[in-house]
Amino acid sequence: MTEHASAACLRHEVHVWLARPEPCSLSMLAGRYEALLSQEERQRSQRFHFEHDRKHYLAAHALLRLGLAHYLGGAPEHISLAQGRNGKPELAPQHGAQPLRFNLSHTRGMVACVLTHARDCGIDVEGIRPMQQMDGVARTVFSKDEREYLAGCGNAARTSAFFTLWTLKEAYIKATGLGMSAPLRQISIDPRGLRIRDESCPDPEGDSRQWLFDSWQPTPDHALALACEGAATVSRIIYHELDLADGALHVLQQRQPRTISP
Repeated sequence: MTEHASAACLRHEVHVWLARPEPCSLSMLAGRYEALLSQEERQRSQRFHFEHDRKHYLAAHALLRLGLAHYLGGAPEHISLAQGRNGKPELAPQHGAQPLRFNLSHTRGMVACVLTHARDCGIDVEGIRPMQQMDGVARTVFSKDEREYLAGCGNAARTSAFFTLWTLKEAYIKATGLGMSAPLRQISIDPRGLRIRDESCPDPEGDSRQWLFDSWQPTPDHALALACEGAATVSRIIYHELDLADGALHVLQQRQPRTISP
């Protein structure tokens, strides 16, 4: 299948699309975007009990389809998805041997998807909020080094540091396709130098793919991180924001990649 012109830039760039559902009413989102979703997605959206959950589901899956259509060409409602390795979503076989890879995340107030060319990728966005059982959660999901880093943060910075660590780790395990089945406490990411040590790999310091990571707060209330293989071939990361009210897309920020080498 011929590569669409918009997808050519993904050979050397990683693109992230963001959107904020909260300012929009459910009726507006449904009227504008529900028709883009598959029948299964529409049925699932109807099953949400709370309005804000349905809004975020609609916004996230519309954002993904609009992003995929932008790089593939064609209509977003005609895109078919399938489950790949470990249940990770991918383009269905009818789209041919497409190199486009993607991952989706959403939390209260923000939805995000990352799109790459033939690179496994993961993204996570979380609302920064007080954690009653932060130390208990940290003992469950963080490595010894990560817990020591968190303990060294002042009280004012600990909550933000927790979500920085968590989004980095979540993005990585989503990129590998293992998700929450990954041995979380064997994976250690240093958020200061963005170095990774994965004790579950034959080479704990990394592998031949080299991982690219990025981590920042797109709003004061949200932490976002991405992980992507093939760091040596990525020249920049471009964040776009889609205005769900009018469909306008603009560049929010361009960032230089920071890599983790084996």
